[in-house]
Amino acid sequence: MTRKKALPYLVLIIAVFAFLVLLVFKDIIIGDKPLLGEVKRLEVYEELVPVSNNSVIYNGIDIMIEGENSNIRAKNMEGTILWSMKLHGDVSSIKGCGEDFVVNIENKSITTISKSGEMLWQYEMVIPASDIYCSDKGLLLIQYRESSYNYFEIFNMKGVKYCQGVINNAQVISFDGTADKNYSISMIDTSSDKIITRLATYNNKGEITWAQDFENIIIPSIIYNSKGELIAISDKSMMKFRADGKLIKKEDFPNPLVKVSFSDDLMVIIQKNSEFYDVFVYDLNYRQIGSAAVKSKPEGVFAGHKYFLIYDKDNLTMFSRQGNIMALYESNIDINSAYIYDDTSIYIVSNRKLQKLGY
Repeated sequence: MTRKKALPYLVLIIAVFAFLVLLVFKDIIIGDKPLLGEVKRLEVYEELVPVSNNSVIYNGIDIMIEGENSNIRAKNMEGTILWSMKLHGDVSSIKGCGEDFVVNIENKSITTISKSGEMLWQYEMVIPASDIYCSDKGLLLIQYRESSYNYFEIFNMKGVKYCQGVINNAQVISFDGTADKNYSISMIDTSSDKIITRLATYNNKGEITWAQDFENIIIPSIIYNSKGELIAISDKSMMKFRADGKLIKKEDFPNPLVKVSFSDDLMVIIQKNSEFYDVFVYDLNYRQIGSAAVKSKPEGVFAGHKYFLIYDKDNLTMFSRQGNIMALYESNIDINSAYIYDDTSIYIVSNRKLQKLGY
């Protein structure tokens, strides 16, 4: 009789124990948290170098685009030429813009090219561009400087003009947009003795729908989330605005901002603490989902979808979105930049060499 009464309690204890084990090891089961001692070591799987030492290059996902004089070509990591073409002038710079590329030709015209090598659009600029900015959403902003004012144009990769406007003496720092609806720009007023940053949102008629000035604050990064809310990172705080400009949330940084990186899914912020560097991970709905700490000052950070990278010139660390260390790499050459794609492909750039890492 006593055994029969004890049996339900034993089953309950086993069930509770199993549930606790599942909670502890759930990250291991889904691959977000390694077992102790199972942090992986990354190795160089493939390497790519440009043909010329004097060419203009852009490194992307399994691709290196090289421009030399008026010739441009793309190679994959095996060194196979994917496509090539001759342009109507010398290549000045190459930028990634969403999944496509923007080629600046002698700062007089631009050409946009798809990853497969299709020429999408050619544009002759009336005056040389003072700056060209690209967003991950495939939007292109060209800033021009006249004698008494500055102005901008925003296009997509096929040349559809979404917006244009005059910004007087301001200098664009960053921008982002939502399809053909809202376009927000962070800019600094260069005519003032003080540091004045303006956040301004334009519609597709070039009209300002809302704007706000910030004194003694720099806002180097802005991005729209999937809800159409604007997230702005300043050197002192993180802010989220509704589409009409209403401030939804603001969080002041307790320590100086060191680095920030966005993806469509993650926002990674690094701050300087007294003895180390705090790493905070958010989703784009402004929810903190992870944290970490690193001892050495990071030279760069790159936010992917499921993982993010932190690196200096000698070392690279891959973290899960919760802040767990997943993999390490010690380089024998200086790391200039690093990025991750599809949560499996990790790339580092050293001088003019592109390396693909794996484990």
